[in-house]
Amino acid sequence: MEPLELHISNFQGPFDLLLHLLKINKMKIQELRISEITNQYLVYLQSMKEMDLDIASEFLLMASTLLEIKSREMLPKHVEEVDEEELKEKLVLRIEEYEAFKLLSESLGQRFSEDLLIFTKRAETIVQDEVPLEELLKGVTIDHLYLTYKSLMNRQKEKVNRNVLRTRTLEREEYKIEDKMEELERILIQNGRVNFSSLLFQTKSKSECIVFFLAILELSRNHRIRVLQAEVFSEIIIERGADHGRESV
Repeated sequence: MEPLELHISNFQGPFDLLLHLLKINKMKIQELRISEITNQYLVYLQSMKEMDLDIASEFLLMASTLLEIKSREMLPKHVEEVDEEELKEKLVLRIEEYEAFKLLSESLGQRFSEDLLIFTKRAETIVQDEVPLEELLKGVTIDHLYLTYKSLMNRQKEKVNRNVLRTRTLEREEYKIEDKMEELERILIQNGRVNFSSLLFQTKSKSECIVFFLAILELSRNHRIRVLQAEVFSEIIIERGADHGRESV
């Protein structure tokens, strides 16, 4: 393996450094090689220390996590196999989450930079030669003023389309959390489980969506439903809880 050459950069945190190491090693997050990454991570921290740079506590915490996983990999598989895989999976998942949010922030930052390059033209002042009042009103009579005023008033009336004017009374929508709790429990009794997204698609307004969400939180707090998610950004599943729709005591 070629020796690692590190150029000290201002990384925003340990996950930023890990992504950098994965990139220069052309390594996918799911194919994380703990031993190799740990050694390079420690070399970076040592370089910071030699340059008298302050090492934040989160960098040291990540170093201890990497060393723990590396040490477990060196133990016999039948002793620590489950714990080692679990620690590594959690680390990989957190790196993936960090990468997703980092890409999103970079995209938003690019949009912000592009918006800064938008310029608008200032209002242009049109300079006209001043016409003497005597010249402006030359030949104008009272009849002319009357006809001009009448024409302007008629044009203004024509702009108002009275045929499409309609009045409508909007009634305020009111939803109760208790009603939505009962509705969700009825759905679960019939189907056993339901997708969170399908519940939201059935709502007809923002207020109904909010009340439905509060009902889910209340039922979950009382252990009357269970909220499950296989992985980050996957579908949220709602199913009946330990109390099977009955009030908890």
